[in-house]
Amino acid sequence: MISRRAWGFICLCILNFPLLGLAAPENDPLLANNPQRDASKGVTADDVLKMSKFEVTAKPDVQLNAIDRKVYNVGKEIQSAAGSASDLLQNVPSVDVDIDGNISLRGSDNVLILIDGRSSALMGKNRAEILAQFPADSIDRIEVITNPSAKYKPDGTAGIINIVLKQKHTAGTSGTVTFNVGNEDRYNSSVSLNYHPGALNFFGNLSVRQDDRPRTAADIRTITDAVTGAKIHAEKYTVEESRPLSEIVRLGFDTSANPNNQFGMVANYNHRTAERRAVDHNRVTDSVGNVTSEYDRVRFDPESERSIEGSATFLHRFSAPGHELNLEYKASNKRDLEPDHYTNLYRSPAQGPTFDNVIIRDIEDSREAIIGYVRPLADNSTLEAGYDYSDESRDSDIFNESFDPVSARWVGDPAKSNRFILDRTIHAFYATYTHSFGNFALLAGVRPEFERVSSKLVTLGQVVPNNSAKVFPSLHLTYRLDDRQELQWNYSHRVHRPDSDDLNPFPEYLDPFTLRTGNPRLLPEDIHSIETGYGYREDATSFTATAYYRYTYHGFTNFTSDLGNGVLLTTHENLAVNRATGVEFTANRDLGKTITLTASTNTFFNTIDASNLGFVASKSTVSWIAKAGVTTRLGASTQLQLNGNYASARVTPQGERRPSYVANIGVRREFLNKKAALVLTVSDVFNTLKQEMTVNTPLLVETTTRKRSARIIYLGLSYNFGGPNKKSKEDTLKFDESL
Repeated sequence: MISRRAWGFICLCILNFPLLGLAAPENDPLLANNPQRDASKGVTADDVLKMSKFEVTAKPDVQLNAIDRKVYNVGKEIQSAAGSASDLLQNVPSVDVDIDGNISLRGSDNVLILIDGRSSALMGKNRAEILAQFPADSIDRIEVITNPSAKYKPDGTAGIINIVLKQKHTAGTSGTVTFNVGNEDRYNSSVSLNYHPGALNFFGNLSVRQDDRPRTAADIRTITDAVTGAKIHAEKYTVEESRPLSEIVRLGFDTSANPNNQFGMVANYNHRTAERRAVDHNRVTDSVGNVTSEYDRVRFDPESERSIEGSATFLHRFSAPGHELNLEYKASNKRDLEPDHYTNLYRSPAQGPTFDNVIIRDIEDSREAIIGYVRPLADNSTLEAGYDYSDESRDSDIFNESFDPVSARWVGDPAKSNRFILDRTIHAFYATYTHSFGNFALLAGVRPEFERVSSKLVTLGQVVPNNSAKVFPSLHLTYRLDDRQELQWNYSHRVHRPDSDDLNPFPEYLDPFTLRTGNPRLLPEDIHSIETGYGYREDATSFTATAYYRYTYHGFTNFTSDLGNGVLLTTHENLAVNRATGVEFTANRDLGKTITLTASTNTFFNTIDASNLGFVASKSTVSWIAKAGVTTRLGASTQLQLNGNYASARVTPQGERRPSYVANIGVRREFLNKKAALVLTVSDVFNTLKQEMTVNTPLLVETTTRKRSARIIYLGLSYNFGGPNKKSKEDTLKFDESL
């Protein structure tokens, strides 16, 4: 029997059904004017040619290589009816998703994530939450660009992940409806519509997701006093329950009434609420085992987040083919509210309960204007130039108060309350030159940027300016050995700019024994990245091998120190140098018409020089990530998939992140002439997914373990309507690993 909550969920989707649809602008700036545009764009659906005597079907490639990126076709993924963007990213080579949904690329979590080749307010501070709610059935392909050209922002030292949404320009009305139900009272649904009566094309999408996230955590510390040598042992065990409800709406239109001029507008809206309830069981003992403190800290947090974003684009085509002028303007506003209400229940020393509140408000505003110009030159060359203006402001306000039992009133705590505003303006110019002759092609570019940053410590009445000017070059070379083999080499210089959380010097009190703060002296992180690769493709087999080297200076790292009395402070510091050398392999193989095998590995040697933080020697380790999957057809309409991911231990300046692995299984059954599909998936089959971190210094030994609920099961139904009846792809199941 379906619960009342489920019926309410269905009614919400039905009431919003007439308003929605799905498509993305046909003009994709990440693929435009690329000498290998056709290859990088990929095949978004099976191309079927029907004649009187025979039928020819073109199967899309799982992976395609362009001069500056790797393209993974994930459109119409089998479990996209139930999964999220995090699920798709979990199985993309080089990409890792941790227990909190944070994305890392080749072991680095500093990644720039774009949607349809453009930055988005959705991919800001809380992008892990958005990706965990973003419907996978709206995504066509994922592009991994480890060394982007100078055309794109240099933010994200590990590179760019571009999420390309599905596009539907079929005449008339078409769309997709999905509904899924999972264990632990989980539900999600989406409705997509596309209306294309002629020169105008209207599109939209609504997705609603009710999740359930029970988690447990343990934090065990042994702290040694630097003067007396006495030890303090502290333990904290956390039980947490969170039920986020999110709605994501995307509406827009584009027009091409005049073939030389195209105009489009898109609006994105996201609203997320979550009731987070948690209990921390704290216990502190001295060096001889006597209990000095034991209490429970109960948390209730009815948090909310809302963002709205609008963009307009204009494309003018001159008379010469490929000669174009692009204009784009985008503005966004985002508001977060996190009202944490705490109750402290003491057992030792015995005393009455105390109450305190921590209310965090964040307001973000951003604007961006882009002018892009493309002009083909003689001899298979293209010149591209442009200007990118961006302006952003983030206002962070933290208010602390406690309940006074004597006066029976709430009293603000000025020592723990603060307000911090970060303003950043960037003027960027770029120019790229593309040239190809014979089997050789190059893409060279340069991007000078002028940045002005102002950190306003409103509480203290101080302003800290930080202005800079930098140049970011890039170079891509490719040589085709024959129709099956290709060599590539590329280089880029990129940067990681500290955000307001990184710079804000005011402490955030996570609990009485754990503080977190930013560092106003934090320098931008710079990286020089070089890689070379080999690609092979023939019939049912594809293989790529890539060797890379990354040299990072002023790299960001978390640094934990002891403030005394068992209180720990975690802040950000710059490393002296961080070097990573790695080798990456990906392979895809079809065994006949019924079995598809995929595998990828990324092995890297990482050296961290933290001598500027007081460590006398560098730390080095070899880490690796492996992913493998098999998809088999059980008849004409049924598919079964198994996949697994493993990540080895990784070094940190003060310890390591321990290994983790996960396995998934799923099955898909199509019916109604392949317009409908029923999907069943089981994520984390063996209940192994967890995150363990260690800190091991002379004065602090700490182990933290975080784990989510056990297996997640989803049963999903999807239905496509309108448009031509095309055969389904060789789809791949994806799983709910959005922890």
